[in-house]
Amino acid sequence: MRYILEIHHQTRQNILRLLENTGDEHLLTIPRGFRNNLLWNAGHVVVIQQMICYQAARLPMYIDDAFIKNFRKGSSPADWSVVPRRDYVLSLLRETAEKFQSDFKDGRFEAIPPYATPYKMPFGNTVRTVREAIIFNNTHEAMHLGIINSMLKLLR
Repeated sequence: MRYILEIHHQTRQNILRLLENTGDEHLLTIPRGFRNNLLWNAGHVVVIQQMICYQAARLPMYIDDAFIKNFRKGSSPADWSVVPRRDYVLSLLRETAEKFQSDFKDGRFEAIPPYATPYKMPFGNTVRTVREAIIFNNTHEAMHLGIINSMLKLLR
């Protein structure tokens, strides 16, 4: 499990490194051919991690309903009534990764009921254990790291 948690931590660090050095104009631009922007991708990985790991384990999440609404699957910056603050989204990206590490080490994640991942995503399987949930989340976050890298290449 140590290695799986290290992958999560490193993926979050890579996302943060890329986005902390990106100006607001690029963070909020939706590149041609995409539905979302860089800031949405950052908030989205937070929401999905909280839902996959915390909500599925019936633990309280560290984000509120408004944040979930802005960044859940199927949402878009076009839906935002107020643009989320960059510093808030990036701080949640960092803080939820740190809290996840400490919560796991403290034994907060005991078990989750099995659930199917969406078929439309490149997954479509069933998550049955906490370990599988973390692996699924890591795969999802790595996919968004790739999307962020692609978007940055188009924007620069």
